[in-house]
Parts: sequence; C-alpha cells; structure tokens
Amino acid sequence: MDLNVSSLTELRNDNILSTSTSSVNLLKSVVAYGANSSGKSNLFKAIKFTKKFIKNSSKDSQVDEHIDIEPFRLSTETLNEPSHFELEVVFDGAKYRYGFEVDTQIVHKEWLYFSTKNKEYLLFERELQSIVVGKKYDSTSENFINNTRENTLFLSLCAQLNIKMAVDIIKNIANIKYISGTNDSNTIDFTIKLLNDPKYNIIVNNFIKGANLGFKEVKTESIELTQEMLEKSGLPKELHKMVLESNKENIAIFTEHTIYDKNYDAKEITYFNLMKNESLGTRKLFSLAGPIIDAIINGKTLIIDEFDARLHPLLGKAIIKLFNSSENKKAQLLLASHNSHYINSSSKLFRRDQILIFEKDEYGQTLFETLNDKKIRKDASFEKDYLSGKYDGVPVKLEINSQLNLFE
Repeated sequence: MDLNVSSLTELRNDNILSTSTSSVNLLKSVVAYGANSSGKSNLFKAIKFTKKFIKNSSKDSQVDEHIDIEPFRLSTETLNEPSHFELEVVFDGAKYRYGFEVDTQIVHKEWLYFSTKNKEYLLFERELQSIVVGKKYDSTSENFINNTRENTLFLSLCAQLNIKMAVDIIKNIANIKYISGTNDSNTIDFTIKLLNDPKYNIIVNNFIKGANLGFKEVKTESIELTQEMLEKSGLPKELHKMVLESNKENIAIFTEHTIYDKNYDAKEITYFNLMKNESLGTRKLFSLAGPIIDAIINGKTLIIDEFDARLHPLLGKAIIKLFNSSENKKAQLLLASHNSHYINSSSKLFRRDQILIFEKDEYGQTLFETLNDKKIRKDASFEKDYLSGKYDGVPVKLEINSQLNLFE
C-alpha cells in the first residue's frame, strides 16, 4: 500500500501531508473498499503484526516462542516459504525502508536502507545469521551480531541496546495504531485515560460535544467492586475471589443530560451510564475519540478496520474531514469501509489515489489498486461505478434468493 502522493491535481491543498523530507509528500488518508473477505483486514493485520514483532522480538520472553505468522495456504508455492514484510517511515529529513522475511521459527532475511533525495544507502542486510553492516550505520552494532537469535530481529536488538538510529526508527513505527471498529473495550479504556488527563479532558469533551449526541459532558467515576456487586452480576462464584483481589476498582463513564419540565425549561442535571443507557453508536464514538485525538495531536498513523460499524455516515464523514483538513499537519488515517457514500462525487473527501479497491481472484489471492492506478477519470461517478462492479471489489454475482428454500 503506497501512501506517497501521485501527480494528481485534485484536493492538493488539504489532503496532502508535507514531511521533513522535501522530496516526499504523503496522503493524509486512505480508504479501502472491497467485498467481504477480499483481504482488507488481512492487510491491516499484517501492519499490526509488523509493528508488534519489531517491538517485541528481542525481549527475553520471546526466546522460545514461535513467530506468530501464517503463510498463504492456498498455493503450494507459498506453504513452506517465509512471509515478506516491508514498510517505509519518514523522519528527520530521510526516508527509511525496512523489511524482513520470517516463518514461524526463524528470521530468513532482514534489511534496512535510508534515502535522501534520490539516492538510497545500505544500513544493514541480513541472510539468516549472516549480518552485514553498512558504513552509514552505527559500527558498534557489529558487536551485537553474534547475540542476535535466529527468531529475533537485528533492528529490535539494536534498539534494545540503545543504537540511536534503531531506537528512532522503532519509535516512529510505534506511532502506527491499529484498532478494530467492532471491539470497543481497549479503545474505551484509552479514551478514559485521556479524559482523566487535564491536558486532554477539554479536548475529548469538545470532540464528543461536536457530534451533538444529546449530552453536554462526559465524566468518569471510580467504583470499588464489592461482593454484592459480583453476586448480582451473575459471575460464577468461584471467580469472585480472584476478581476482588485483582481488580479493586472499576471505572464508570457518565454522560450529563438536562431534565426539562412540561414547558421545556431546564430544571436540573442527571447522568446516564454510558455502557448501560447510551446507544451503541455513542459508545463507538466515545471509543474512537481517544485514538483520534491522540493521532491528530501527536502525529500518529491511525488504522481503523470496520470503520462504519455502529457509526452514522455523517459522523464518519466528519472524522475523515478532520484528518484531511488543512489544520492537520502530522496525522494519517487508514480505514476500511463499506460505506460508498464517502466516495460519492458530491462528498469530495478523497482523491483517486486515496481510494483503494480490493478484490480476491479465483485462486484466493488479494489484489488491490487505487482508482488512479485503474486510470479512472476524475469526473467519473465513483460511487455509482463502484457499486455497479465497474471497479471490481464488490460481490456482483451475489445469489442469495428465494431458491434457497429459506421460506419453506
């Protein structure tokens, strides 16, 4: 997936992110479309795995662990071959290209290059346990070559041993955040964390107020779990002791509402429990608030799979506009969507190089291209043509009908 800006002229003022490298400009957002099971989530999960493996592979806890990857199982040529991962990050006036090939047991290959303008330089290259360090990489890293386990990334080990370039690269890779739009639990906790931070409290509340959900403010309250609460919860009794010992406090989230009299005059304030009394869509927006604010303020790349789940189309559009706005100078948004309205000709949210179309061929392989790759004209009806199957990526042969005897 390429987030480099193409030569297209549309939406250049808002949708393009300038970087510290004068020769590199990036897209602020990318939207992935395609039928169910076309491979969108797999691409995002591959990015998530890459980040996690880079961060954790050199830790002592990973000594005897298998590498958590699965080869493409629908081809005899890939079943026993290592999987290939590569990404590029831009910071401090240079672009770094880093990648590796692994199976469930060992690292087969690993490489790191950096480039300024149009010239690329080798930093290090690895073939199994043979590692060659280039002249522009920290020479002290050569002392660690023999300490690199076969299931460990050399870059990760270098960072653990404070090689500055490795630390900086991993720090920038750590700025990639993946969340699932169907799983609110972790992201709700993160939003709570920001809500309880004086630096972010007003920003979180202003973000939620802007969605006009019918309440004025969000607050949290610490609640101590008691035996009585656990008995009412229906949790098996054998787990009560463990829960009480491991989790003395629980955080409740409340939304502030106004009570009106029969003349619609405001009389007093009441509070609803977010998890019990508010809609699933409200919970979804609250769960997204923390990661979105964190990405915008701190210049991170946010990946949201199943972006549309339980989210009103106009709220989704507002979030996309936030990332594409001229005020956003650092953050990127990658999302998977089934809402074709975002590419309606009247929306003007995305350039053609920001719209990815995924499809799976008859052999189970995922292919994807941007509308720009497909040579689609800028005055084309993107939404209509996509839904009609002109761009592929939709189940145009869907045959769920009455012949299935569902009504007998």
